[in-house]
Amino acid sequence: MKSTKYSRFCRRIFSKIFERFNISETSKTRLLERADISMVYKEYYSMVIMNIIIGFIGTFAATLILYTLFPHPITSLLLLFVTSIIPIVIGLYYLGMPSSKAKARGKNIDRYLPYAANFINTMSVAGISPAEIFETLSNVELYGEIQKEAKKITTEINMMGIDTITALKNAILISPSIKFKEFIQGMIGVIQSGSELGPYFDRCVEKFMENDLVVRKRSLESLAVMAESFVVTVIAFPLFLVIIISIMGMTSGGISFEFLFILAFLILPMAYFGFYVMMKSGMGESV
Repeated sequence: MKSTKYSRFCRRIFSKIFERFNISETSKTRLLERADISMVYKEYYSMVIMNIIIGFIGTFAATLILYTLFPHPITSLLLLFVTSIIPIVIGLYYLGMPSSKAKARGKNIDRYLPYAANFINTMSVAGISPAEIFETLSNVELYGEIQKEAKKITTEINMMGIDTITALKNAILISPSIKFKEFIQGMIGVIQSGSELGPYFDRCVEKFMENDLVVRKRSLESLAVMAESFVVTVIAFPLFLVIIISIMGMTSGGISFEFLFILAFLILPMAYFGFYVMMKSGMGESV
């Protein structure tokens, strides 16, 4: 998410409100940097306030028109309920977005870190400096969010004239991945001690690859359990249930059509959706 004319307009309107509160702007801005949201603290949260206000006005106007056309106690309750819930949902969504995106970026960095570390190790063996390594890494799209972290380091070195050590320290402050922070911190320690980076990268690659293998084996085991549960609960069980219901129908005079309707169009779709949510929530991911 990047700064836009709309977000800057919101900042101009609500900037004075934030000046009245003693809030740590640095920590909030760093959270936005970890989430890769290219806005300062006042701009982002001004946009959040504006979205809440617009959401309230829009839902209130829509439900008020509905109540005017169809005056009824139900529409009046709908007017109160919708105009209360929608702004709260909008506020919770935007307030939780930075932490959620930062967490997702951290997982992505951890997932690709073993392979990026191997890439860095290969270039280090060739005698390439850390600044040139990250510049090359910033042009490789295979390593997900690590590419963005490398771009930030490269931008500070090439465009802002910051030395490599300071750029790496700044990367530690804004990185959402603990593993990546430890990896960069180790690099800084090796550079400042005057030692060679090659042995350090070798140890990191070996450690990351071993951990990645363990995590992937664990992920495969969880996927196997989930697949077995899926087959049993939403494939085998409904088939056996239909057979049992058919037999009971022949002996006891039949089964209600409403029950079959609920099973086919409510229970089973909810079960499928439940497994889909579990997969999307990260249970089947390797990190």
